[in-house]
Amino acid sequence: MATLQNFDAEIAKTKQVVEDMRSKIEQSGTVLDKIATTDAKIGASDFDIENARIQDVLKQQKVMEGNIADLIIGLEDATNVFGTEFESMKSFTGWETFVGIFSDSSKQRMRTDRVRNMSLAGNLQELLVKSDTIVGILKAQKQVLDERYKTSEASLSQVIERRKVTMSNLEATQKRIEELNPLLLDIENKIAASTSQKERTELESERSKLATEYNEKQAKEQEILAESQTLERYTSMFQTFVDSLNNQIAAQATLINKLTIDTEQRIVLYKALEDSLKTAAQQDVAHKINTLGSKVDNTAEETMAGIGAAAQKHIGDLLELHEKNMVATADIQRRKKLADDAFARRFEDVLKKHNASDYVQS
Repeated sequence: MATLQNFDAEIAKTKQVVEDMRSKIEQSGTVLDKIATTDAKIGASDFDIENARIQDVLKQQKVMEGNIADLIIGLEDATNVFGTEFESMKSFTGWETFVGIFSDSSKQRMRTDRVRNMSLAGNLQELLVKSDTIVGILKAQKQVLDERYKTSEASLSQVIERRKVTMSNLEATQKRIEELNPLLLDIENKIAASTSQKERTELESERSKLATEYNEKQAKEQEILAESQTLERYTSMFQTFVDSLNNQIAAQATLINKLTIDTEQRIVLYKALEDSLKTAAQQDVAHKINTLGSKVDNTAEETMAGIGAAAQKHIGDLLELHEKNMVATADIQRRKKLADDAFARRFEDVLKKHNASDYVQS
């Protein structure tokens, strides 16, 4: 992952995972919306299928986030590899060394001319294209997740409200059954104690009505109880689904923020370091620059302090940087630290596997 050659294939693979997830999310969201707005029920087999689909979304979520996190770490690794170009800018080429045998001033002048004419814009452009592609995938997915989360959360609330109503009906039915029990017992006693045929007939008619209502309520109780249990299963299953959407949104935001800050810092550092190396007075600073990715934070502050402030007009403008849009290095370092900390907390496992060189793409 330390080179950019295989990034396109990895990005395409991640994009496919995202699209597969999006399809499953929409299917589950549609089922939830249907249940919330109608009396439709999911059969036992269909319920298992839907539950399996949601569990699959949870698994793919981890795969997708892990892949993208690894791509972001890989961009930093690639940046570190590009740091060798800075090393070459501080040292002499073979030809320059040979010329130096005859004229040290000529050797110095040749290196100065080479450094001044060298541009790192190509590497920066390549890095930013990859970054923009990943950010594009993340933002598109986050938009889908935001929209689906809003509708699914509303639908889940409706399902929860339906269960509340069902529970209320169940309680009312059970209360009526409790009331009918003593009434039936009382009328049975009256029938047994009655000696009047007319009175017994009236009591038996009344008992028949109460017994019919009692049986109906018992049947209703079982029906409502089954409905309540079904809605409880729906609620549990789709609560997992909605929680997953919320977690994905948070992960997307963390990844986008991390990548955006890294890109902003990379632009500033590349331009500032390139400018510094092209200034003869700053040649002594060059040996401090070996890497740019995650290892550059400490040396960047020292380098930038010697270089001064770097500027950028806009990420989309790439190297068209101007003094009027100067970016404060301290502010970028502060924001990057926050983004790195959030990234490390959420993707600790990915970082550990990556650092141990045993991260395997799923």
